[in-house]
Amino acid sequence: MQAKIWRAAVLFAVLSPLTVGPVVGQDQAPTSAPPPARATVPPTRTLEQGALDLVKKMSAKLAATPAFLVRTRSSTEAPGGTGQFLTFFTESVVAVKRPNKLSAEIRGDAPPFDFYYDGAKMTAYEPTHQLYATADAPKTLDELIPFAAKTAGILLPFEDVLYSDPYAVLTQDMTSAFYAGYSVIRGARCEHVALAAPGIDMQIWIDAKTDLPCLIAGTLTQVQGAPRFAVEFYDWKLKPELPDKLFTFAKPKGADAMDFRALTGTGR
Repeated sequence: MQAKIWRAAVLFAVLSPLTVGPVVGQDQAPTSAPPPARATVPPTRTLEQGALDLVKKMSAKLAATPAFLVRTRSSTEAPGGTGQFLTFFTESVVAVKRPNKLSAEIRGDAPPFDFYYDGAKMTAYEPTHQLYATADAPKTLDELIPFAAKTAGILLPFEDVLYSDPYAVLTQDMTSAFYAGYSVIRGARCEHVALAAPGIDMQIWIDAKTDLPCLIAGTLTQVQGAPRFAVEFYDWKLKPELPDKLFTFAKPKGADAMDFRALTGTGR
Protein backbone atom coordinates (compact mmCIF):
# COMPACT_ATOMS: atom_id res chain seq x y z
CA MET A 1 0.00 0.00 0.00
CA GLN A 2 2.99 2.30 0.44
CA ALA A 3 3.48 2.53 -3.33
CA LYS A 4 -0.08 3.81 -3.67
CA ILE A 5 0.60 6.48 -1.04
CA TRP A 6 3.62 7.70 -2.96
CA ARG A 7 1.83 7.79 -6.31
CA ALA A 8 -1.23 9.51 -4.89
CA ALA A 9 0.91 12.08 -3.08
CA VAL A 10 2.66 12.86 -6.35
CA LEU A 11 -0.72 13.33 -7.96
CA PHE A 12 -1.88 15.89 -5.42
CA ALA A 13 1.40 17.79 -5.77
CA VAL A 14 1.52 17.96 -9.57
CA LEU A 15 -2.05 17.45 -10.78
CA SER A 16 -1.97 18.02 -14.54
CA PRO A 17 -4.17 17.26 -17.56
CA LEU A 18 -2.81 13.75 -18.07
CA THR A 19 -1.73 12.81 -14.55
CA VAL A 20 -4.65 11.05 -12.93
CA GLY A 21 -4.75 9.19 -9.59
CA PRO A 22 -5.19 6.54 -8.56
CA VAL A 23 -8.02 5.52 -2.54
CA VAL A 24 -18.00 2.35 11.15
CA GLY A 25 -18.47 -0.54 13.02
CA GLN A 26 -16.36 -3.51 13.87
CA ASP A 27 -18.52 -6.50 12.96
CA GLN A 28 -17.22 -9.90 11.90
CA ALA A 29 -17.20 -10.59 8.16
CA PRO A 30 -20.30 -12.48 6.99
CA THR A 31 -20.43 -16.26 7.24
CA SER A 32 -23.87 -17.85 7.17
CA ALA A 33 -25.91 -15.11 8.86
CA PRO A 34 -26.33 -11.69 7.17
CA PRO A 35 -24.50 -8.85 8.96
CA PRO A 36 -25.96 -5.50 9.96
CA ALA A 37 -26.00 -2.90 7.19
CA ARG A 38 -23.73 -0.43 9.04
CA ALA A 39 -21.91 -0.05 12.31
CA THR A 40 -19.82 2.47 14.22
CA VAL A 41 -16.12 3.37 14.24
CA PRO A 42 -14.11 0.79 16.20
CA PRO A 43 -12.30 2.11 19.28
CA THR A 44 -9.02 0.38 18.43
CA ARG A 45 -7.37 -0.88 15.29
CA THR A 46 -7.34 -4.59 14.65
CA LEU A 47 -6.61 -7.20 12.01
CA GLU A 48 -9.84 -9.08 11.44
CA GLN A 49 -9.42 -12.33 9.55
CA GLY A 50 -12.91 -12.20 8.04
CA ALA A 51 -12.16 -8.84 6.46
CA LEU A 52 -8.85 -10.09 5.08
CA ASP A 53 -10.59 -13.14 3.65
CA LEU A 54 -12.96 -10.90 1.68
CA VAL A 55 -10.00 -9.01 0.19
CA LYS A 56 -8.28 -12.33 -0.60
CA LYS A 57 -11.37 -13.57 -2.45
CA MET A 58 -11.50 -10.35 -4.47
CA SER A 59 -7.80 -10.63 -5.28
CA ALA A 60 -8.11 -14.28 -6.29
CA LYS A 61 -11.03 -13.49 -8.59
CA LEU A 62 -9.11 -10.70 -10.32
CA ALA A 63 -5.92 -12.77 -10.58
CA ALA A 64 -7.83 -15.68 -12.12
CA THR A 65 -9.46 -13.49 -14.76
CA PRO A 66 -7.19 -13.57 -17.84
CA ALA A 67 -8.99 -10.74 -19.65
CA PHE A 68 -11.66 -8.19 -18.78
CA LEU A 69 -13.35 -4.94 -19.68
CA VAL A 70 -14.52 -2.58 -16.95
CA ARG A 71 -15.76 0.98 -16.65
CA THR A 72 -14.63 3.23 -13.82
CA ARG A 73 -15.63 6.57 -12.35
CA SER A 74 -12.99 8.28 -10.24
CA SER A 75 -12.90 11.31 -7.97
CA THR A 76 -9.67 12.90 -6.76
CA GLU A 77 -9.05 15.84 -4.46
CA ALA A 78 -6.19 18.22 -5.29
CA PRO A 79 -5.25 21.67 -3.99
CA GLY A 80 -6.48 24.63 -6.03
CA GLY A 81 -4.77 27.98 -6.38
CA THR A 82 -5.79 29.10 -2.89
CA GLY A 83 -4.85 25.80 -1.27
CA GLN A 84 -8.49 24.73 -0.93
CA PHE A 85 -9.01 21.17 -2.13
CA LEU A 86 -11.01 20.77 -5.33
CA THR A 87 -12.62 17.55 -6.55
CA PHE A 88 -11.99 16.28 -10.08
CA PHE A 89 -13.90 13.49 -11.84
CA THR A 90 -12.64 11.02 -14.41
CA GLU A 91 -14.35 8.19 -16.29
CA SER A 92 -12.46 5.35 -17.95
CA VAL A 93 -13.04 2.33 -20.14
CA VAL A 94 -10.33 -0.21 -19.34
CA ALA A 95 -9.35 -3.34 -21.29
CA VAL A 96 -6.86 -5.84 -19.83
CA LYS A 97 -5.24 -9.05 -21.07
CA ARG A 98 -2.92 -10.60 -18.52
CA PRO A 99 -0.02 -10.55 -18.08
CA ASN A 100 1.03 -7.68 -20.31
CA LYS A 101 -1.66 -5.82 -22.24
CA LEU A 102 -3.68 -2.75 -21.29
CA SER A 103 -5.66 -0.07 -23.05
CA ALA A 104 -7.62 2.71 -21.41
CA GLU A 105 -9.76 5.56 -22.65
CA ILE A 106 -9.86 8.23 -19.95
CA ARG A 107 -12.24 11.19 -20.05
CA GLY A 108 -13.36 13.76 -17.52
CA ASP A 109 -12.41 17.11 -16.04
CA ALA A 110 -8.92 16.95 -17.58
CA PRO A 111 -8.27 16.79 -21.33
CA PRO A 112 -8.99 13.37 -22.89
CA PHE A 113 -6.27 10.78 -22.53
CA ASP A 114 -5.76 7.34 -24.11
CA PHE A 115 -3.19 4.84 -22.88
CA TYR A 116 -1.82 1.77 -24.67
CA TYR A 117 0.50 -0.98 -23.48
CA ASP A 118 1.29 -4.10 -25.52
CA GLY A 119 3.99 -5.75 -23.43
CA ALA A 120 6.80 -3.92 -25.19
CA LYS A 121 5.85 -0.25 -25.48
CA MET A 122 3.57 2.17 -23.65
CA THR A 123 1.93 5.15 -25.35
CA ALA A 124 -0.09 8.09 -24.08
CA TYR A 125 -2.22 9.98 -26.59
CA GLU A 126 -4.07 13.28 -26.16
CA PRO A 127 -6.60 13.29 -29.03
CA THR A 128 -7.75 16.92 -28.77
CA HIS A 129 -4.36 18.28 -29.85
CA GLN A 130 -3.16 15.02 -31.44
CA LEU A 131 -0.12 14.71 -29.20
CA TYR A 132 1.44 11.43 -28.15
CA ALA A 133 4.44 9.98 -26.32
CA THR A 134 5.84 6.46 -26.69
CA ALA A 135 8.54 4.60 -24.76
CA ASP A 136 9.85 1.10 -24.27
CA ALA A 137 8.10 -0.52 -21.30
CA PRO A 138 8.60 -3.48 -18.94
CA LYS A 139 7.26 -6.91 -19.80
CA THR A 140 4.38 -7.19 -17.30
CA LEU A 141 1.57 -5.08 -15.89
CA ASP A 142 3.05 -5.45 -12.40
CA GLU A 143 6.23 -3.77 -13.60
CA LEU A 144 4.44 -1.25 -15.80
CA ILE A 145 2.47 0.50 -13.04
CA PRO A 146 5.44 1.85 -11.02
CA PHE A 147 7.49 2.34 -14.20
CA ALA A 148 4.83 4.55 -15.81
CA ALA A 149 4.47 6.61 -12.64
CA LYS A 150 8.20 7.09 -12.11
CA THR A 151 9.37 7.68 -15.67
CA ALA A 152 6.35 9.31 -17.31
CA GLY A 153 4.15 10.75 -14.56
CA ILE A 154 1.30 8.45 -15.61
CA LEU A 155 -0.95 7.50 -12.68
CA LEU A 156 -3.81 5.16 -13.49
CA PRO A 157 -6.82 5.51 -11.15
CA PHE A 158 -7.87 1.88 -11.67
CA GLU A 159 -4.44 0.35 -11.03
CA ASP A 160 -5.53 -1.88 -8.13
CA VAL A 161 -7.32 -4.28 -10.48
CA LEU A 162 -4.30 -4.60 -12.78
CA TYR A 163 -1.88 -6.35 -10.43
CA SER A 164 -1.38 -10.10 -10.58
CA ASP A 165 -1.76 -10.17 -6.77
CA PRO A 166 -3.89 -7.21 -5.61
CA TYR A 167 -4.00 -8.61 -2.06
CA ALA A 168 -0.23 -8.24 -1.60
CA VAL A 169 -0.35 -4.63 -2.79
CA LEU A 170 -3.42 -3.59 -0.81
CA THR A 171 -2.24 -5.14 2.46
CA GLN A 172 1.43 -4.14 2.35
CA ASP A 173 2.47 -2.61 5.72
CA MET A 174 -1.15 -2.90 6.86
CA THR A 175 -1.91 -2.02 10.47
CA SER A 176 -5.69 -2.47 10.54
CA ALA A 177 -8.42 -4.41 8.75
CA PHE A 178 -12.05 -4.77 9.77
CA TYR A 179 -15.46 -5.49 8.31
CA ALA A 180 -17.73 -2.43 8.25
CA GLY A 181 -21.08 -3.86 7.14
CA TYR A 182 -22.38 -3.59 3.60
CA SER A 183 -23.67 -1.06 1.11
CA VAL A 184 -25.90 -1.34 -1.94
CA ILE A 185 -24.08 0.07 -4.98
CA ARG A 186 -25.79 0.06 -8.39
CA GLY A 187 -28.28 -2.42 -6.99
CA ALA A 188 -25.67 -4.91 -5.78
CA ARG A 189 -24.82 -5.82 -2.20
CA CYS A 190 -21.18 -4.86 -1.67
CA GLU A 191 -19.28 -5.95 1.44
CA HIS A 192 -17.47 -3.01 3.06
CA VAL A 193 -13.91 -3.57 4.29
CA ALA A 194 -11.68 -0.93 5.90
CA LEU A 195 -7.88 -1.18 5.71
CA ALA A 196 -5.20 1.11 7.10
CA ALA A 197 -1.44 1.49 6.76
CA PRO A 198 0.91 4.31 7.77
CA GLY A 199 -0.18 7.33 5.74
CA ILE A 200 -3.36 5.92 4.24
CA ASP A 201 -6.84 4.79 5.28
CA MET A 202 -8.51 2.70 2.58
CA GLN A 203 -12.01 1.32 2.07
CA ILE A 204 -13.02 -1.42 -0.35
CA TRP A 205 -16.55 -2.46 -1.29
CA ILE A 206 -16.67 -5.98 -2.79
CA ASP A 207 -19.62 -7.43 -4.70
CA ALA A 208 -21.05 -10.24 -2.57
CA LYS A 209 -22.02 -12.33 -5.63
CA THR A 210 -19.09 -11.82 -7.99
CA ASP A 211 -16.22 -11.03 -5.57
CA LEU A 212 -15.29 -8.12 -7.86
CA PRO A 213 -14.57 -4.64 -6.48
CA CYS A 214 -17.47 -2.20 -6.53
CA LEU A 215 -15.58 0.79 -5.13
CA ILE A 216 -12.13 1.56 -3.69
CA ALA A 217 -11.58 4.78 -1.71
CA GLY A 218 -8.73 6.20 0.31
CA THR A 219 -7.66 9.09 2.52
CA LEU A 220 -4.04 10.26 2.64
CA THR A 221 -3.74 10.84 6.36
CA GLN A 222 -0.22 12.27 6.33
CA VAL A 223 -0.79 14.74 3.48
CA GLN A 224 -1.88 18.24 4.49
CA GLY A 225 -5.67 18.43 4.43
CA ALA A 226 -6.01 14.62 4.24
CA PRO A 227 -7.15 14.53 0.59
CA ARG A 228 -9.28 11.67 -0.65
CA PHE A 229 -9.70 9.61 -3.79
CA ALA A 230 -12.31 7.06 -4.90
CA VAL A 231 -12.73 4.73 -7.88
CA GLU A 232 -16.03 3.02 -8.70
CA PHE A 233 -15.91 -0.11 -10.88
CA TYR A 234 -18.95 -1.19 -12.90
CA ASP A 235 -20.13 -2.93 -16.08
CA TRP A 236 -17.60 -5.74 -15.71
CA LYS A 237 -17.15 -8.05 -18.74
CA LEU A 238 -15.00 -11.07 -17.87
CA LYS A 239 -14.96 -12.88 -21.22
CA PRO A 240 -14.53 -10.11 -23.78
CA GLU A 241 -13.12 -10.44 -27.27
CA LEU A 242 -9.99 -8.28 -27.14
CA PRO A 243 -7.88 -8.31 -30.32
CA ASP A 244 -4.18 -7.59 -29.85
CA LYS A 245 -4.42 -4.46 -32.02
CA LEU A 246 -6.55 -2.88 -29.29
CA PHE A 247 -3.43 -2.55 -27.14
CA THR A 248 -1.11 -1.11 -29.80
CA PHE A 249 -1.13 2.59 -30.65
CA ALA A 250 -1.77 3.42 -34.30
CA LYS A 251 -0.50 6.94 -34.90
CA PRO A 252 -3.20 9.13 -36.45
CA LYS A 253 -2.22 11.21 -39.46
CA GLY A 254 -0.84 14.55 -38.33
CA ALA A 255 -0.20 13.50 -34.71
CA ASP A 256 2.95 14.97 -33.15
CA ALA A 257 5.34 13.14 -30.85
CA MET A 258 6.39 14.61 -27.51
CA ASP A 259 8.42 13.65 -24.49
CA PHE A 260 6.32 11.90 -21.83
CA ARG A 261 7.09 14.46 -19.14
CA ALA A 262 6.15 17.33 -21.44
CA LEU A 263 2.93 15.61 -22.42
CA THR A 264 1.82 14.86 -18.88
CA GLY A 265 2.99 18.19 -17.48
CA THR A 266 5.20 16.52 -14.87
CA GLY A 267 8.52 17.74 -16.21
CA ARG A 268 8.52 20.79 -13.97
